[in-house]
Amino acid sequence: MPAETIRRIAIADASPAFLSAAATFISQLPGYTLAGTSKTAAQALALEPDVLLLDLGSQPARALEIVKQVKEAAGAPAVVAMTLFHTPQAAAAASRAGADALVAKESFVPGLRAALERLFP
Repeated sequence: MPAETIRRIAIADASPAFLSAAATFISQLPGYTLAGTSKTAAQALALEPDVLLLDLGSQPARALEIVKQVKEAAGAPAVVAMTLFHTPQAAAAASRAGADALVAKESFVPGLRAALERLFP
């Protein structure tokens, strides 16, 4: 029987409270481990995650450009963009930038679970 794959998740978000709550949730997800948390995408990527959770924050255009750059790199992790304002426009913009999923922060737990189930069936 093959060993279960454990995927590493890194979180990039400027909110210490959100980082703490998200880290706690991820540490309890079967099949996943927390690679680490960071205020910046660059620091989170240095952790070599399989999945990058990236807050679109107060500068979504800049964050979406980061998503695009990350996804253009060879061996890029899955990118789950996170936003406070989950709208059809935000979802379309995240998709165009190359994000694998968009999760609303107000429904983070079920949203992330659903996104991970779609990405890693």
